[in-house]
Amino acid sequence: MQATVEYEPVVTKLLEKSRQGRVNWERRGVKNGWRQFECTIEGQYTFSLARTDDEGYELAMRDSERDIIFSVKSGSAIVYRDAKEAELASTLRDLYELVRKRALNVDEKIATATGLLDRI
Repeated sequence: MQATVEYEPVVTKLLEKSRQGRVNWERRGVKNGWRQFECTIEGQYTFSLARTDDEGYELAMRDSERDIIFSVKSGSAIVYRDAKEAELASTLRDLYELVRKRALNVDEKIATATGLLDRI
């Protein structure tokens, strides 16, 4: 039997610290038309966050040698098998959208576009 990795506490803490603006997420490549993001915590651990082919989300944690500590995915299901799966999907979606909005300055760009449209 394979032991499971208890990743939920670190994912929850990562979302919390990201909401507080204490995690510096950077833009990376584009996958499936969506931007990928990455942050490094004190040079020890790197987290990468991306959208998946099935419009879900994927979060991976690597150590300083780039070995994968864990990788979790959530799909975009209408009904999830259990509450834990639904919670993971919600957390990863919230994290991705928060990171995307901040890293791409979405609110600022929307305000600028609105101003430009007002002048037309």
